[in-house]
Amino acid sequence: MDIDLLKTFLEVNKTRHFGRAADNLYLTPAAVSARVRQLEQILGAELFVRTRNNIQLTLEGERLVPHAQTMLLSWSRAKQDVIFKTEQDQQINVGTTHSLWHFGLPNQFSRLFQMSSRVAIRAVSHPAEVLSRMLTERTLDLAFMLEPPTLPDFNSDKVGQIKLVLVSTDNKLNARSAFVSGYVYVDWGVSFEMFHAKRFGDLPKPVLHTNMGAIALDYLLRSEGAAYLPHSVLDQQHPRLLHTIAGVPTFSRPLYAVYRSASDRLKIIQDILSLLQPLVL
Repeated sequence: MDIDLLKTFLEVNKTRHFGRAADNLYLTPAAVSARVRQLEQILGAELFVRTRNNIQLTLEGERLVPHAQTMLLSWSRAKQDVIFKTEQDQQINVGTTHSLWHFGLPNQFSRLFQMSSRVAIRAVSHPAEVLSRMLTERTLDLAFMLEPPTLPDFNSDKVGQIKLVLVSTDNKLNARSAFVSGYVYVDWGVSFEMFHAKRFGDLPKPVLHTNMGAIALDYLLRSEGAAYLPHSVLDQQHPRLLHTIAGVPTFSRPLYAVYRSASDRLKIIQDILSLLQPLVL
């Protein structure tokens, strides 16, 4: 199968617009439509419901998305293996969630420049369930996660911690008023959900519910409100605009490195972890 067909399919799914997908792929809208039709013909199923200003995946299209992502990642890995030839042990694929990339991990990764320039690192971000699948499919060598999956033949090493604090752009908010209006609930996993429910019980409906801390941060910088974000945001981003809210409990949880215990890149993984620890976000 032409790998460009899958790239086009995923871009249309991301933008939900043939014109914008065409711009991103440097193609004409007609070429994008032709590629999608060709893929549909190959699979014998429609992938999108096409209505005016509303493009949605069909059930078949939803089923194709994870397979298309895996195939593209596998193809990328295959190209790397061919290009590097005798240096196959000097490359590694590292992944984590969008929020962890956004809050602190890139700064921590600057330490990796201490490694030999012969080591090629490919960094990606995906939801936790996608990272788990990529680990088992061997398209990912190392993942940093807050809630590591229970997978046979995998190690889950505690490599640091993330400290969540309630922050706001309004320094007049207190422990009571922070949750009244403009509160953004960020989904930091099951443990945080339990902590939140135990500490605060039933609260007014948040103005925004998201699993991406970057979206919450963007909202706070544009509107008044509050959200639980990593403590590192106070030092690394907009320190003069964000304030911690006094009298509100913080939440700390461990950060794990997940990797295959018998990985052929185990030495590189161990070198990376030794350089990065401790990770504090």
